[in-house]
Amino acid sequence: MFCPCCGQPVAADSAPDVLCAACQQRLPAYYRARSAFRYAFPIDSALKALKFSRQLIYAPALAELLLPTFNAFFADTDVLIPVPLHRRRHVLRGFNQSAEICRNLAKHTGRPVSEQAVRQRHTATQSGLTAPARRRNLRNAFKVRGTLTGSQPLIVDDVITTGTTCETLARALLAAGAVRVGVLTIARSSFRVLQ
Repeated sequence: MFCPCCGQPVAADSAPDVLCAACQQRLPAYYRARSAFRYAFPIDSALKALKFSRQLIYAPALAELLLPTFNAFFADTDVLIPVPLHRRRHVLRGFNQSAEICRNLAKHTGRPVSEQAVRQRHTATQSGLTAPARRRNLRNAFKVRGTLTGSQPLIVDDVITTGTTCETLARALLAAGAVRVGVLTIARSSFRVLQ
């Protein structure tokens, strides 16, 4: 069983339409988040190889693994949005893993990829930060250039942990005219906690 909003696992005896405690306390800006896998072996190894060892060969396979989740929960999506890297991090890494996954997902779904969302300020990496520190770190980090393509964008990323990155990006997309925003990731790292 999963929370119908944030997608975090909940007790097996929970009613299917009841939100988890975190979402009952504070609804995220996105209407639904789903991950294809838990962040565990072998998915974690593939994601680390893609992101930190430049093994771009993993991107097509990972995107293909997203298809069942995409078809089940996000068939009404009209545009795919990769989580943007700040230009400094993009130059250092040489690529954006979310964009690589997104481009390959687009080949299977026929949905366009928009790179209108940009990270307008350099932020510290989120790993190792507490939930409140993650929110402070990403405050005003994203903006959308021009008129948003599509009204039901789907944020695509490699991993969701607390959901702060997707929450912040979803708010920017809603401010730019999105009607509702979904989130699709390869893996879920840990449960969202009460904020």
